[in-house]
Amino acid sequence: MEIICKKYINTEKDNRVEFLLVNYDYFDGNDYIARLFMEKYNFVIENKIDGWWYSIIRISNGCSEYELLWHEDTGNEIYSLNQTEEKNEILLQRLEKVLCILNNRDNC
Repeated sequence: MEIICKKYINTEKDNRVEFLLVNYDYFDGNDYIARLFMEKYNFVIENKIDGWWYSIIRISNGCSEYELLWHEDTGNEIYSLNQTEEKNEILLQRLEKVLCILNNRDNC
C-alpha cells in the first residue's frame, strides 16, 4: 500500500497542523524518516525521547524544527514546532519528497 500523509488540525494542541502518515505505522519508522531528512535536507537530530507508548524525535536544520511522533494509538506523524503557514507548507513539500522515497518511486 502507498504511504500518504494526511493533514490534521489538532484542536487539543492549539490547532497545531500535523501530518499523519497513513499506511506507515512502525514503532521505529520515524528513525528512518529522520535519517532521510538528515540526508536530503541536512537536518540533525536534536534529541529523542522513548516512552512506554510513544517516541518523539526532534530534528532541525537551523531554519526549521520538526517533531516526529509515534504513538501506539495514532501511529506516525510529523509537525513543525513553528506553526506558520509558510513553515507548514515547507514541511509538506519536504515530506512529500520523503514519502516518494518511502514509496520507492524513481522520480524523487
